[in-house]
Amino acid sequence: MSEERRNLYRILHVQPEAPLEVIRASYRTLMSTLRAHPDLGGDPEAAARINAAYAILTDPERRRAYDRTLKGGGARPVAAAGAAAAPVAARPAAAEAALAAHDPAAWMADRACPYCRRPLPGAVHRDTRCDGCGSPLFRRPALDRGELFGRRRSPRNARPMGATLRLPGMPGDHAARLRDLSLGGLSLWSPVPAPARSAMRVMTVGFDGVAVVVSCQRQADGWLLHGELLTLQLLRSQGVFVSAKA
Repeated sequence: MSEERRNLYRILHVQPEAPLEVIRASYRTLMSTLRAHPDLGGDPEAAARINAAYAILTDPERRRAYDRTLKGGGARPVAAAGAAAAPVAARPAAAEAALAAHDPAAWMADRACPYCRRPLPGAVHRDTRCDGCGSPLFRRPALDRGELFGRRRSPRNARPMGATLRLPGMPGDHAARLRDLSLGGLSLWSPVPAPARSAMRVMTVGFDGVAVVVSCQRQADGWLLHGELLTLQLLRSQGVFVSAKA
């Protein structure tokens, strides 16, 4: 069995430092949104590996033991899903609660950065950025209706360009590629998946913004992410898609 298939963190598409809520959300995305569950057409063997990895990484003692094996230079093989594994059909209630408690789209009501949840400053201006993560905090141009649940409610413009993607719980930057964007949303190719309703920060030469992930679709060479823009800061006066005026 290859190292890629044996490493539990890689199986769940999370980093070794990922907090529990990220692991649970990624599991949910793999099994449901990305249809890894056998009842949704997924491969039973792959689902068993996901289940077994999930069972270990959500148990604090078993995760610590597994982490010690990684530090020792070896990765423990993943056993087939059994009694100790989380049921394939289950959608963890804790994952639902975590997503609800950290809904990026509620950032204005919560008075918290949509990316890192740090409290907002007293006043937010066009160039205001989060003191914690550096994300822009200025609300994207207002629309009569936003883009929700994958339905496009404002015209999309093709804007193929390189982008830098940041995801909570996944340290480091990811080289992505913007496909298109509108006043309310965007889509981009990503080398890593992102759980639905999680936050993502997208940076290009023309803008910096935070979006909430609407959908994540598996591609042959990566993942296609669709997002609803929450905040936006233009980095140059021309060549982008919209004026920064609300």
